[in-house]
Amino acid sequence: MKRFSTKKIISIVSLSIMCATAVEANPAFARQMGMDCTGCHFQAMPKLNSFGREFKMSGFTMTGGQQELKSESNSGLSLPQHLGISVVIKARHVDRNSDTPGNDDSLSEIFDESALLIGGKIADNVGGSFEVANGSNDVVQEVDANGAPIANSYVSEGSGLGFSGKLTFTDTFSLGRLGVTLFNTDALGVFSGTEIYSSGLFRPIRQFENRNKTNILQKAGVGNGSASGAQAYYYGHGLYATIGQYVPGYGQSISVETEGYKTFARAAYEFNLADFTIAAGGYYIGGDIIDPAAQGQLTGIVWASDANALDRESSGIDMQIETAVGGMPLMLTGAAVIKNKYTAGGIIGASKMEDTGFSFDAQINPIDNIGLKIAYLSSEFKDKTLNLTDDQSIISGGVEYYGAQNVRFVLEYSHTKYSGSKNAPANSNRDTDGDILLMAMVAF
Repeated sequence: MKRFSTKKIISIVSLSIMCATAVEANPAFARQMGMDCTGCHFQAMPKLNSFGREFKMSGFTMTGGQQELKSESNSGLSLPQHLGISVVIKARHVDRNSDTPGNDDSLSEIFDESALLIGGKIADNVGGSFEVANGSNDVVQEVDANGAPIANSYVSEGSGLGFSGKLTFTDTFSLGRLGVTLFNTDALGVFSGTEIYSSGLFRPIRQFENRNKTNILQKAGVGNGSASGAQAYYYGHGLYATIGQYVPGYGQSISVETEGYKTFARAAYEFNLADFTIAAGGYYIGGDIIDPAAQGQLTGIVWASDANALDRESSGIDMQIETAVGGMPLMLTGAAVIKNKYTAGGIIGASKMEDTGFSFDAQINPIDNIGLKIAYLSSEFKDKTLNLTDDQSIISGGVEYYGAQNVRFVLEYSHTKYSGSKNAPANSNRDTDGDILLMAMVAF
């Protein structure tokens, strides 16, 4: 593996720093609650603590007692007086060095994941969170001169700005909180509606920035991608449970012409043991919306990142532990993808895939504004049709510096060891890769 030059590292650091400026204002939810960002986050944004989980389960309707703008009708709008708008600006640079000639590459993303966020309380039992951000490429089926779909022929179309979000209707009862969430996301995954833990089922809430090298739920495609759907959930007495249906696509309207919606479910139980807060649970994704006659096509916008999800069947388990060691906050998370089968590209007749494995990671903050991280991931990828395998073992380490509660700088390194490859193409028979990632983020 080639060494990273001093000049290259200096240029990467400069690239990241230029995108983070000192910002004193807190994001919209903190303003709604009248408290610091740390009131809802464990160690730092975006990981949630117990109060942050309560706030999210309320559909973002909790307030800090500030004066509200209310209509005369008891069932009318009840809006916080402040404007519930936040801006997230993020810049990343990833540099990969491989022991195979020609496999080195670099990726710089300036403002690529930046977004305008609008959200908070809408009425006493209604809240939401909405995002306007740069879109991606949409994949649509190509048509002939007569407007008829051409089988197995797809083209990519630019989408510009995308609008994603979730709307929650919720109320509390003696047995706990019940709610319903409608969601639509271009990239944050089927569990983007209400997920509250940091194990990686919900793409933004995780310990490492380099998600595909450190988190098996992200690497296997379970916790990311486009999704549009609805779910019902329960939260109370330590139990979080949800069930819903969705389409693995993103758009203002999507027509399911084939087998209908896919089903997903999630449950986790949280309890305290001595000084530890422990949560353990699992997930399920099932249902098949591929129809051989329609080739799994959805009418409307279908995002390229989710083609594999059309007939994905997946299940797994995850856990999270929060505690402190010698006064230093510590979080450990882990997950295992036990089953994860799908058809490549969602096209009938293509290869049958299976992508499974496990990962665990930990972060400890020796001082308030510095976090040290480690992670291990083991994955097993199989192309059952072509009889190909590609196993990986990845060790990662990182450090985070919080210039303020809403400003993050991240440095991570991941070392990938490839083993057990079978019948793989010659250019993929590499032994090791090394990835260095730098990220700067500010939210205000």
